[in-house]
Amino acid sequence: MKNYNSITIIHEDDSLPLFDDNTSLLSPLPNDKTVNYNPHPQDHLAPPFSASQSGDASNRPSSLLVGTFNLIATIIGGGVLSLPIAFQKCGIFTTTLFMLTSAYMTYMSLITLCYSSRRCGGSSYGEVVRSAFGERMEEGVSWLLFIFLLFVIAAYMVLIRDIWTPLVGLAMGEEVDGDRMLMGIIVVLLPFLFQRSLHALRWNCYIGFGSILVLCVALCRGGFQRYYYQEHYGDDGQNGDDGDEATTAAASTTDIEFFKVPTVQDVLFSFPIVMLAFLSHFNILSIQNTLNRPTRQRMKNVTGMAIIASCSLMYLFGLGGYMLYGSKTQGNVLLNIPIAKIPDEDMEEYWLFLLGRIGCGTTLMLAMPLLALPCRDALLEVVDVLFHRSHHRSDSSDASNDTLFWKMLHKLNRNESIDDAAITTEDEVDEIVMDEDITTPERKSPLMSMSPGRNSILIRKDAIQRDWVFRNSMMHYGSTLMIVVCCYIGATKVEGVAEIWSLIGSSLAFLIAFILPFGCFIVIENGVEGSDRHDGWIKAAAAMLVLSIVGAVVCTWNRIASM
Repeated sequence: MKNYNSITIIHEDDSLPLFDDNTSLLSPLPNDKTVNYNPHPQDHLAPPFSASQSGDASNRPSSLLVGTFNLIATIIGGGVLSLPIAFQKCGIFTTTLFMLTSAYMTYMSLITLCYSSRRCGGSSYGEVVRSAFGERMEEGVSWLLFIFLLFVIAAYMVLIRDIWTPLVGLAMGEEVDGDRMLMGIIVVLLPFLFQRSLHALRWNCYIGFGSILVLCVALCRGGFQRYYYQEHYGDDGQNGDDGDEATTAAASTTDIEFFKVPTVQDVLFSFPIVMLAFLSHFNILSIQNTLNRPTRQRMKNVTGMAIIASCSLMYLFGLGGYMLYGSKTQGNVLLNIPIAKIPDEDMEEYWLFLLGRIGCGTTLMLAMPLLALPCRDALLEVVDVLFHRSHHRSDSSDASNDTLFWKMLHKLNRNESIDDAAITTEDEVDEIVMDEDITTPERKSPLMSMSPGRNSILIRKDAIQRDWVFRNSMMHYGSTLMIVVCCYIGATKVEGVAEIWSLIGSSLAFLIAFILPFGCFIVIENGVEGSDRHDGWIKAAAAMLVLSIVGAVVCTWNRIASM
């Protein structure tokens, strides 16, 4: 049996009587098909499913629409700007296969991560990993997510600076300092960066989706229109001189390759870009934690609709950019789009691309808080583990035993209550594990059907984001400002976003998106007995786990070799 130090361990012999003797957790509810009841009461949800009907909208405030757009906005971000280069490297057919494969694998990994959290009671990515592999892995994965998201936020800052600096300079008629421009944008975004939930950022999601749609329309309109004119009239439809900038900036039909046979290097370059564009796993459990009536089917609906919408938009974005610029496509498609009006350029096209650039900049600005939130949560989860390790009820009878660090946090917390001053691990979470020598069915946990291979189940009344460490105002504001400052410093020290994507795309993204979710699902699902166990999904997850490990090793080796 693993040694869990930071959470109270409840063995099956002395488990808490969380339910009445006449209540069977595994028995079906009266109206199994009605969405107002949980058709799978064996799932462990935090907040519980009943919070949807408690009358307190703060428990689970998000509808299907809000949850779907939260996930769409998490997926569609800076990575979409590099999709046209993937089409240019591998051709339309091969990149289409990459997009469909990445979309399907992302859908499966998101669903398996949600299923794993419902099996084990974990309300965060780290807690799911804890249930499968132990407390130390929870700390390690939380650090991994924190560092990964720091790089991503820094990359977003670089993109925001590179997009808005020339736009503001064009409007003011003079050169603008990019770093100062970025600092001003960050100050404007601070109220959004301090938000505590995805539901509070739902308007960011709506506006961001509509904004990136403008640039997508501009690329598709320009690309397909130019391709049509070149196919039927032998020119680009601009009626300009052969040597003007508008013509040379565009693709010719000979540049567009539908069935290109890519080299191995091109495949290893393009697939991580496509896969990274779908990365959203750090927010999926927060969406589940706030979704109203979070049945398994509703989470499938949220995930499926978000993946379909995101894949469709990103595919059209990448294809449109490639059709427009062909072999001249750059790693960031915005580098292909001139900021100033080109002589003889169609005015409608110029304004559409200008609005598209503004829309893209707006999308990235509004998406940055969606990344800062899980980055902060990952850091605070590490602190939360340390807090739980030292604050068991049996060890906390005397508040004077607290270390200076915890005393300072209590003192500086402006929202501190009487209960918070004496809070212990048991007030927030309990953990049920099974002794290695317990194998008989009579001694199984009354909370869930378990086998000896099962690691642990977390019992929570609220999601981890409601723990004292997360609610502590000093930790909340201090960690947010630290993240913003670190990312700003990093963004001002690099020349372009490609340097950051190259560091995180080949290895960390594979690990977070596929390897850990599939590995946790296999371990946790193997501990489930009875008809609720998904044997087919276990085999599919094992196959995708092997493919993910191979892909991560090959792409990482290729990235290191190319440096």
